[in-house]
Amino acid sequence: MPRRKKRRAAWASIAEVRAGECYRIRYWSTGPDGYKRRSKTIRGSRKDAERARAELMLAHSEDAPCPTVGEVWERYALPAYERREKDGDMSAYTLRQYRSGWSRHASPRWADVPCDAVRPLAVQQWLDGLSYNGALQAMNVLRPTVDYAVRYGVVDANPFRERYLMPSKSGKATMDRGVWALDELGEVWRAVHGEWFEAAFLLAAFGGCRVGESLGVRSDDVTITDVGGVPVALVAIERQVPSVGEVRTTLKNAQSHRTIAVPGRAGLRLAELARERDGWLTGDGLGGPTTQRRLMLAWKSAGMAHPFRNLRNSYETNARWSLRLPPWIVEPLLGHAGQGVTAQYYDRPSAQMFAEMVADAYRARPYDAAWEWAD
Repeated sequence: MPRRKKRRAAWASIAEVRAGECYRIRYWSTGPDGYKRRSKTIRGSRKDAERARAELMLAHSEDAPCPTVGEVWERYALPAYERREKDGDMSAYTLRQYRSGWSRHASPRWADVPCDAVRPLAVQQWLDGLSYNGALQAMNVLRPTVDYAVRYGVVDANPFRERYLMPSKSGKATMDRGVWALDELGEVWRAVHGEWFEAAFLLAAFGGCRVGESLGVRSDDVTITDVGGVPVALVAIERQVPSVGEVRTTLKNAQSHRTIAVPGRAGLRLAELARERDGWLTGDGLGGPTTQRRLMLAWKSAGMAHPFRNLRNSYETNARWSLRLPPWIVEPLLGHAGQGVTAQYYDRPSAQMFAEMVADAYRARPYDAAWEWAD
């Protein structure tokens, strides 16, 4: 059997001193004592050593080859994403998407290519062989990655920032953008009244929750209050059930941790479900929360006109155009950062303030007045 050829690094070698604990990097560079071979010991994992090698390469860019796209990803882009996820500025799901885009699409073609050797023609030819979604996912990773190389003077321009012809979307199903009006939501509620996922529906349709947030609410997160004769359920949104994995207390962004206000019959029903259930409002029957997949299957089986995620779009549309709630109220209820310095750094409304604004809008148009079946 032919002997496997040992793979050599393009710049610098990494030798294992103690398995998983200590590595030695050997490289050539120019210093006060001339151009000679040098070494540096790194305590940590193999990944730490590879990042240190990429850092040394950038530090000695004048006497070393240009770093590869993969080395810039490992040294700068990925650690930045991991730090944002740890700080709560990025969801774990988004981080997984970046990792997936890199490993599935970007890395096989560009990981070993020096940043200064990326040519626009090669990028276009590579894009032509991908699906639209694959190309979009890969470029969303590559553009900010090579931005680091530009920022630190490794290359003068980012070739992935050029305008390319993306693969065609033809043959792909377009995303359903339909929404339900308030009267239509009443009919949907009537169809799912008493179903195991009713609470998740109410939280999304009348509270604006994301899919994962609608499954992460527990009974003790719900309180009921009366605002001038209008019942309003106040629901603390503090966790989510992502598409895969366990329950997470890290939401999509910092603003996603909020209290939503659900008025009228929907609020009363949420309070009733919270009293009936000790634990998750939308559970799996075994003491834990249900999964998004199970919810989607149930929703599809019910024959609904639009996907479950469109309930959040419906909430925003109805809140702004039917109930006439101003954007500076709707945005924090959706878990979005407000526009402008005042909204982002000074505005700190309480849950009671939200309840009063929502109650006033509901009082002006009690859209569920005829939904007696919901009592």
